[in-house]
Amino acid sequence: MRFAVSMLTVVAIASAIGTLLKQNEPYINYTNQFGDFWAKIFVRIGLDDVYNQSWFLGLLVFLLLSTSICLIRNTPKMLREMRSFKQHNRTRSLLHLPEHAQWHSNVDGEVLTAQCAQTFEQLGYQIRAAQETIDGRTHIYFSAKRGRFNRLGYILTHLAIIVICLGGLMDSELSIRAQVWFFGKQPLALPALQVPESATLKPDTLSYRGNISIPEGQTVDYVALYTDANHVLVQNLPFDITLNRFIVDYYSTGMPKRFASEVTVTDKDNGKQFQQTIEVNHPLRYKGVAVYQSSFGDGGSKFKLAIHPLRDPNLPVLRKDASMLDNQTLTIDKETYQIEWRDFKPINVEDMRDDHGDNAFTDALNPKGARKDFQNIGAMLNFVLRDSKGGATEYRNYMSPIMINGAAFFVSMQRNDLQNNFTNWHIPADADASINDYMRIQTGIHDEAIVLQALNRLANARPLKSNERADYIKNASAIMQLFREGGLTAISDKLGELPEIEQERMWQSVTGLIHTMTSHILNLQREQAQLAPRVDNEQTQRFIDDSINGYTQGIQYPAPFYLELESFTEIKSSELQVTRSPGQWWVYLGSLMLVLGTLAMAFIRERRVWLHITPDTTGNTLTLAMSSTRRTYDYRAHWHTLQARLQAVTSENP
Repeated sequence: MRFAVSMLTVVAIASAIGTLLKQNEPYINYTNQFGDFWAKIFVRIGLDDVYNQSWFLGLLVFLLLSTSICLIRNTPKMLREMRSFKQHNRTRSLLHLPEHAQWHSNVDGEVLTAQCAQTFEQLGYQIRAAQETIDGRTHIYFSAKRGRFNRLGYILTHLAIIVICLGGLMDSELSIRAQVWFFGKQPLALPALQVPESATLKPDTLSYRGNISIPEGQTVDYVALYTDANHVLVQNLPFDITLNRFIVDYYSTGMPKRFASEVTVTDKDNGKQFQQTIEVNHPLRYKGVAVYQSSFGDGGSKFKLAIHPLRDPNLPVLRKDASMLDNQTLTIDKETYQIEWRDFKPINVEDMRDDHGDNAFTDALNPKGARKDFQNIGAMLNFVLRDSKGGATEYRNYMSPIMINGAAFFVSMQRNDLQNNFTNWHIPADADASINDYMRIQTGIHDEAIVLQALNRLANARPLKSNERADYIKNASAIMQLFREGGLTAISDKLGELPEIEQERMWQSVTGLIHTMTSHILNLQREQAQLAPRVDNEQTQRFIDDSINGYTQGIQYPAPFYLELESFTEIKSSELQVTRSPGQWWVYLGSLMLVLGTLAMAFIRERRVWLHITPDTTGNTLTLAMSSTRRTYDYRAHWHTLQARLQAVTSENP
């Protein structure tokens, strides 16, 4: 019993961990939540998949054996105790029990016996009576009991633990491991183009649990069961699932309100077909297999991309078609890059209050209780860009411009480590709500010919003498060279070398020059594209200032190009969890038995009463005693009630 209690305690702790800690999540999720140190510990001791660990299954087996032995050894004795009335107590031994009483009655013995028997029955006792003749006098011995089913509480509780352990073992991976250990099944190493028979499990596997992703319009008849991060077994299903349509509705906050899968199920044995909608808490159940709606994702959406070079004006803008299911390889200026698509969200709802300023993204779900202004800011493309040396940077590029401080910006977020926060690059949108004018400025600043033309226009607009013109162009060219290499930061650092009294004046002069040059560069680039120059108004002036700040931010941008999502065709994918768990009904039965057993032990009190009627010369002496496994307040109150009732019915009649 002590061993079983110890095992039960450890199993309970492990089960609590398995309940609180999400199971079978990708390693990166544990790293993000707990850090790399704790994530490694969790995975090493198996806390990411508690219920299928060898040590946990071993605990269940030992608990099952220990509790079974305990039940086998004690059940016969408990059943005998339930049937027994313990009629062999001596009168003198009753006086040694904590609750006992003795009194004298002049009532006739037969009447006394009948009245006592009636009282016991009225109080719910089962009774047995025996008599013995000593010296010609008849002695009556009553033995009574109530609450005998209290013992069933112990039996049900222990049996419940056995049933629950059996259900847990049935729903574990033991049936799958048995096929690997004894029937020659071998997990398949990933990636693999073909699935051999040795890695395929038949539909009658006792229990399994896995996830499948079905794009709209496609059919799946198997589920992949991962034995580790790089190996998998393929579990065939007894039916085909075709995703006809995936439905998702959103709250105003952007959180999914409802998502459901409209599927067609085809039985492999008889070809029977039927349609059903799978929703959260409304699974599909067929042939012992349950299919739950767990999540949703992208099923291979298709994109049209524009790839803008940022630093080489001689490179053209590339336009590519891409799909979420296929990584993209790019060669830019003899350097090869690999684009690994991670996520695509056509809807992104954020809190766009004006008081958020530049932190509108990170503070979108501000918990301060202020009124929020939720807006759909459009599609977002999440990808990892990997260079030829293996260096990787994660990006999140938004398709539509976003209002920040009253102006529209395209936003690109990037980070080179999962432990780091994203860094934002704000690219101003032009009057056409496009990125084109900024990219003309970006590449024009790096085009020496364009910069020289802009310098000549700038010089022509000033009343300069011939000897002053060359110096002016030389100085302005040096400023633009410094700005090209380091943006406004480099300008500020250079001006910091001057006396403090001159810094403010020079800053106004230099930034004014950069502003004017940027305006000329934009219009020169538009002329080359056979477009009309931008009208010089307040909106254009702000756009030029934002472009200068955007260029300064973009100097730190890791990629030599900007990937623009021009259009997309969304294809949704339904994430379904497929389980076969015959042991769950045993667990439900065991849980019911556990509740009933606990209630029986808590509320059914076993009480035993003995009453000996001993005749003497003047009448009869009555000896009453009572015992119970728990001497509670209710027990003592009942003792006083019983004693008073018996004394009342055995008193001499008036």
